[in-house]
Amino acid sequence: MDINVEVTVLGSGIGGSTVAAILARQGIPVALVDGARHPRFALGESTIGETSFLMRLLAARYDVPELAQMSTSAGIRAHASRRCGIKTNFGFVHHRPDVEHDPYEVTQCSVSEGPFGPESHLMRADIDQYLFRAAVGYGAVAREGVRVSDVDITAGHAIVHLSSGEAIRSEYVIDATGRTSVLANAYGLREEPCRFRTDSRTIFTHMRGVRPYDSVEESSGQPNLWHQGTLHHLFDGGWMWVIPFDNHAESESDLVSVGLNLDSARFPRVEGVPPQQEWDQFLARYPSIRRQFADASVAFPWVSTGRTQFSSRQTVGDRWILMSHAAGAIDALFSRGMANTMAVIEAFVPTYLAARAEGDFSAARFAHLDVLSQNILDNNDKLIAGSYIAFRDFDLWRAWSKMWYLAWNLGVIRVAGSYYRFLETADPEVPARLHQGPVPGSFCPELPGAQRQFEDCFAVMERVRLGTLSPAEAVPVLASLLGDGEASPAPLNLHDVLRRWHDGSLETQKLLYDWGRTAAPAALRPYFDYDRATIAKAAEAVLTA
Repeated sequence: MDINVEVTVLGSGIGGSTVAAILARQGIPVALVDGARHPRFALGESTIGETSFLMRLLAARYDVPELAQMSTSAGIRAHASRRCGIKTNFGFVHHRPDVEHDPYEVTQCSVSEGPFGPESHLMRADIDQYLFRAAVGYGAVAREGVRVSDVDITAGHAIVHLSSGEAIRSEYVIDATGRTSVLANAYGLREEPCRFRTDSRTIFTHMRGVRPYDSVEESSGQPNLWHQGTLHHLFDGGWMWVIPFDNHAESESDLVSVGLNLDSARFPRVEGVPPQQEWDQFLARYPSIRRQFADASVAFPWVSTGRTQFSSRQTVGDRWILMSHAAGAIDALFSRGMANTMAVIEAFVPTYLAARAEGDFSAARFAHLDVLSQNILDNNDKLIAGSYIAFRDFDLWRAWSKMWYLAWNLGVIRVAGSYYRFLETADPEVPARLHQGPVPGSFCPELPGAQRQFEDCFAVMERVRLGTLSPAEAVPVLASLLGDGEASPAPLNLHDVLRRWHDGSLETQKLLYDWGRTAAPAALRPYFDYDRATIAKAAEAVLTA
């Protein structure tokens, strides 16, 4: 029996369900297919400002309030799940093996202040299921627990054959699956070897009984409690995430997500060594981390991966596209995965709607999305590869982390500014400008000089890796490059690369707004062209959605 729709979406995780809900809400017949069933485990549990503002922008533009509801911790609790945590900060604790941790060697970036409330730690099983149900509620035809047996895409149609014997006929296929992408496998799209510089592997699980790090050692004077944010333990050769879902009074979870990420060259996977043994060996070398996990137990057995990174030579074709998580992956550091997914969806939907109106589903019509996806991945790769180099030295980490701090701020500035202005005007050209810069997929597409600044900073880190520059020599070079950059907002004070606290306060946000309207490069000024009163109105609307 055939199912006839206009779009087939493969994969019903957060990305697939989001794009399916948006298209179905526009009255487009959509089929949503997944080999698993909800609820199910997924990684990608920590939100950042770019993720949340992109969800708000998509919600406003396409009238999908469920996306706005999932963009705040209050909305999540009210509508989807009370098993999610809050995120008031990015916390980084730098360790040296076989010695007690020096409490001074920490950095933190506050992300808590603002009318929308703190960011979130997502119990993805609950959030993915909520958005999946939203897509079905808007009319998407769902098939769960059914695998794709074959895909036949021709000049005139696409047919997805299911293991159930059904066939879905459509005009377009969106592959939002992931590493095991149906289309990537069918068309041999994976690059071997993977092109990315980052080369890491991961072991992960959910745990119970993890002590808040605030109880493990005395406060270092950081702005927020470690336990109320996404905590990163850093060490030469890798890092570890600690993402608590149990970190506020209204949470009904006792779980904490834990993942250990290791440089594959420094810590190659040894055949026959179980991940529990690797974990125990790691804890034995880091006393304060060992104390944090002294009473912890796993909620399910450790999962051990091979290399985390994968890449694709092509992400669009005639009548098909790979969404971000199917196109490639880097590393969970900085929680950029969901933001990248939402950025590609935000660019894809208007492109698809225009293509649908003209009946043109050629690869050429979507070629700019391939450029966007590939550049997003390549730039995130350099950001994270530079971080693995920086982990060897605390001062170097402090300096390089300002590059991330700058990229994070630019991302939020651009998306939030577009969102507020769109609320004021309802003009689709406002979000369209996010994709009109000369350097798509960079952290500041409007300014080629900003990309050169980033490349120059990464070149410094490469010299450290090669041993032609010491960490101590690299720090002042980074300070000069970051402090004097064309896209470096004066209120961020990026000359001071050894500052331990990255300021996300309301006062700094107000200074950024004033800088943007008076001193920012002309190409960035439109992102500050909104009335600040719109912020409070937007927050009230989102929080009551």
